[in-house]
Amino acid sequence: KLTALFSFGALALSGCDNFDEMNVNKNALQTTNATSYVQPITFGLEYALLERSFDVNSQLMQYTVQAQTQAERIYNYRFNNSIINYFWQNIYRWAGNAETMCVQAEKDNDRTGLAIACILKVLTLSHITDAFGDAPYFEAGKGYTEGKFYPAYDSQKEIYRDMFEKLELANELLAEGKDFDALEDYMYDGKVARWRKFGNSLYVLLMRAALKDESDRTGERLDAVSKLNEIFSYPSVYPVFESRADAANVKFDANVNAQYTPFHNVRAGLWNANMICERLMDEMYDSSVGLKDPRVNFYFDKLVGVPTQVTYNELMGYYDTAGHYRRNVIQDRDHFALMNYSELYFIWAEAAYRGWIPGTPKEYYVKAVSEAVCEWTDDASADLTSFLANSRVSLDALDGEEVLERIMTQKWISNYLVGIESWCDYRRTGYPEMPVKALAANDGILPTRLRYPSDEEFRNKTHYFEAVNGWLGGTNNMTTNVWWADHTDKRK
Repeated sequence: KLTALFSFGALALSGCDNFDEMNVNKNALQTTNATSYVQPITFGLEYALLERSFDVNSQLMQYTVQAQTQAERIYNYRFNNSIINYFWQNIYRWAGNAETMCVQAEKDNDRTGLAIACILKVLTLSHITDAFGDAPYFEAGKGYTEGKFYPAYDSQKEIYRDMFEKLELANELLAEGKDFDALEDYMYDGKVARWRKFGNSLYVLLMRAALKDESDRTGERLDAVSKLNEIFSYPSVYPVFESRADAANVKFDANVNAQYTPFHNVRAGLWNANMICERLMDEMYDSSVGLKDPRVNFYFDKLVGVPTQVTYNELMGYYDTAGHYRRNVIQDRDHFALMNYSELYFIWAEAAYRGWIPGTPKEYYVKAVSEAVCEWTDDASADLTSFLANSRVSLDALDGEEVLERIMTQKWISNYLVGIESWCDYRRTGYPEMPVKALAANDGILPTRLRYPSDEEFRNKTHYFEAVNGWLGGTNNMTTNVWWADHTDKRK
């Protein structure tokens, strides 16, 4: 079974040239039980997210700056289409497998398999809509199951409404679910209780729609704020992460080729070309105030950052002295998270700041930052007390919007190499500030979304143009806000 699972995973990571093939879902395990899809989907999705987090999210959100001679410099908001195609095609591939898993579970009357398939479908397609905005959702992945090869684009608000409904259903089904074969699930060893916690924690994460839902006067509201409070208030009904052991950590193995991290495929030249941005370094290491984040020796190989949005020649002046991702830690790490435990507490901290849940922002924030550090090191010598008391970390001297900015800045640091979460937070809140310089393209606006892949114009022509001429106003741009974005007046 191990061989079958990882052979499938490796196959599914190969290229896909068009939406038809992707929607037919030829790589799915068509003749097996529903839970056999769990390991391939979780591993394959995280593999794809890590690749794009390493180059796209890292440069957009000023974790790194990549020395590139070609015009497509992501840190300057210039993308080649292959980067966008990869994200769209690979995430949809795993969404297609989740859809086939749903069909198999319904066929077998497998309530546990159906619940987990709902979670996985939400997990995959939330990345699509959060990156692109309106996108195929209700008909996505149904080429094989229903012959829908040219799926319609759906509004993000309605996508979120359905994702909430699916996570409600998953919670109900898993309340009476049965554990399944641990060999089908390296993340949670087939333990239904842990999947239920993840589903509800993902539900909380997707309450990123709450700010917009509160102010949106069009259509029926999602009542996201009241649901967030309900999940917080009734943990016996909606169990969520209770410790780092509950986090959605996808396992990798440096001794098994099929379980390598994607960083084993990164050439030394490309690795060294990714230099740590001074924006991140300045938040983690500042000798003038005695700040040295306990994670710096896990994140970086040198404590020197470089400026972003400069010319190639200027950047090369830092090549020999700049810090990089610490390869011996990152490349062979035995897990990376789809969602960390600390993220839940950062969400609670923001919710307390906004008055959505009881308690003070500080009590949740201190827990969030402490757990975020421990997600990288459990070294007992790490001095969290003095770190948390540092003026660059503590909330104590802050007031008003400064509190939110500090919460989101530390959340940004903690979501290093976690999908596109920090980009979502920035578009939602405007924090942390991301300085934009004269060399930046896209009208000097940090992209609000990714463009639809260029071949959608030919592969799914009718629905593509409906979307472009509709919510995008006629151009496939990177400046239109996705539905839940709420910080246009705060762009820095």
